[in-house]
Amino acid sequence: MARRKQKQVSETGLVRMLHCTTCKSLRWSAGIPFVLLLSAAGFVVFAQVAEVRDNAPAAILGLFLATWSYVLAAAGVALLSVWWVLRWHHMRTAHALRSS
Repeated sequence: MARRKQKQVSETGLVRMLHCTTCKSLRWSAGIPFVLLLSAAGFVVFAQVAEVRDNAPAAILGLFLATWSYVLAAAGVALLSVWWVLRWHHMRTAHALRSS
């Protein structure tokens, strides 16, 4: 009886989802654009501090890095949205609840 219950639990969609390599690789991807946006904000603050200290090259460098960080974050959000659509499709096809 206990063996039958264990088999039923291990065949559920939740357990299969926890061991799915596609699901594992998709979980960490949301943090990358967030970190890039935070770094863009940090570079803008760095550029403002450099402007106050009359350091033009450092201000330009800060704005340059902030721009590229923001561009990469926007590209990351676009790729992440496509990835989430693929994940949604994966969850509906590979992890669909099957009635026994």
